[in-house]
Amino acid sequence: MAQTLETDTAAEQVRDHMLRLLIAEQNDAFRQTLGFAALWRGHHLKGRAVVTPGFLAIPERTQAALMNAVITFTAFTEENDPWEDHSFGRVEAHGVAIFWKIDLYDTAYHFGAETPSDPEQTRRVLTLYLPSEH
Repeated sequence: MAQTLETDTAAEQVRDHMLRLLIAEQNDAFRQTLGFAALWRGHHLKGRAVVTPGFLAIPERTQAALMNAVITFTAFTEENDPWEDHSFGRVEAHGVAIFWKIDLYDTAYHFGAETPSDPEQTRRVLTLYLPSEH
């Protein structure tokens, strides 16, 4: 279960949970297309996908298998997804493990998104990277 503050009212907890579920749906839609022409409930999800130098050093065949593993990832647990927003994961292919993460920014990519559940006000950055680059 997602972490909550003891001072939150029941209504605030429900609202926060619903917002996290919306963000999780959006993050899934974005990740499943690697950010290319991502759609969620008829809205375009804007953003970009980036990879690190470590990821680029992996053989191309393994890169492709890892990208496919990111696209098809569904193994969310309380341990790897404590906020229930589907913003992080670990995948492995051909004996190589990578992390992926999704960060949510404002439209200028300068600050965190003020309204992360609003696709018009949020830009996503999906990063693929080696655990050693964490």
